[in-house]
Amino acid sequence: MGEPLYRVSTGNYEYRLVLRCRQEARARFAKMRKDVLEKIELLDQKHVQDIVFQLQRFVSGMSHYYDDCYAVLKEADVFPIEVDLSRTMLNYSSQSLSCTDEDEEDGGGGEEGGSTQAENGTEKLIDDE
Repeated sequence: MGEPLYRVSTGNYEYRLVLRCRQEARARFAKMRKDVLEKIELLDQKHVQDIVFQLQRFVSGMSHYYDDCYAVLKEADVFPIEVDLSRTMLNYSSQSLSCTDEDEEDGGGGEEGGSTQAENGTEKLIDDE
């Protein structure tokens, strides 16, 4: 080819120097890689410990909150709750109930009972009759 080999043209000394630099660079890279892997592992362990600590704090806080709520509700005399509801508050829409008295009498007549309820907007209660 007419081109002298690199090793022959520069001499044996420079070739050995290049090999030694490569070897040192590999050793340095391996050491740095090992250090980084150790740091990543320590960081992962720290994250696990931190998560455990935070969960313990959360559980402890919820436990104290539950105990406080239980103590407050134990002293409170609110049960049974008495409620006076007027009949006007008990208006049910026809869409919420699927069976009506007319459907049962007609044998499940279908849409006739549903259309009268939709026109009225209210459903008759058993006590109203």
